[in-house]
Amino acid sequence: MRGKAKTAHINVRMTEEERAAITVRSSSFGMAPSTFMREAALLIGEKPVRIADEATLRQLLHQMKKQGGNLNQAVRTANAYGVDTQTAQQLAEAVRLVSGTASQLSNLISKNRE
Repeated sequence: MRGKAKTAHINVRMTEEERAAITVRSSSFGMAPSTFMREAALLIGEKPVRIADEATLRQLLHQMKKQGGNLNQAVRTANAYGVDTQTAQQLAEAVRLVSGTASQLSNLISKNRE
């Protein structure tokens, strides 16, 4: 799709509010409204439509890794100095969840490049 001359047209009627929303959303991804609408329509079901620009995803990933590090330190402290079993399990589960979310964000960044 990219790189080929775009010569065909489809006219879409919408309200001024819808047009403004599409323009704002497309610009947040650094895309022209027509590119945003075309990719959203053609890629639906094949790969995720971009939900955030790459810089935002990278910032979220950085924050998730930072929080994961904090949680990991809490678990290490709990293991070293002792806490009740339930607290240790809750901390370990929190680390697992943050790690899983960081992996998902990393995958979104990779797919966003495709």
